[in-house]
Amino acid sequence: MHEGIKLTRKQAKPIIDACCPEYNGRKITLEFTDHIIPWDLNWGGGTRNTYTFLNARGESKRYRPAAPWCEMSEGKRVELQPDVVVVEHSIFCGHDTGLTIYAHPALAPKLLS
Repeated sequence: MHEGIKLTRKQAKPIIDACCPEYNGRKITLEFTDHIIPWDLNWGGGTRNTYTFLNARGESKRYRPAAPWCEMSEGKRVELQPDVVVVEHSIFCGHDTGLTIYAHPALAPKLLS
């Protein structure tokens, strides 16, 4: 389970609308970190994580993984920039475990105000 700050859907609405408009759940967590490590990028045993990047201009881009046998990003450290947040949507063994919003610590004053 992710440790972080639990957010209400209302608090995270702008980010959800930009990154995951299809998400209807209420499990939303905010974590401040300077990097992420993508994992479970392809379906395996009913588990998968998707990653969407959102910049300060409101532009979002979902990471589209390659086939499992040639995916090079799995487990590689990705440094976060202060003007980008990353939204991870996790499905674990077929159960939606929610969204985790990763943001650079420099964004804490803005996101927590």
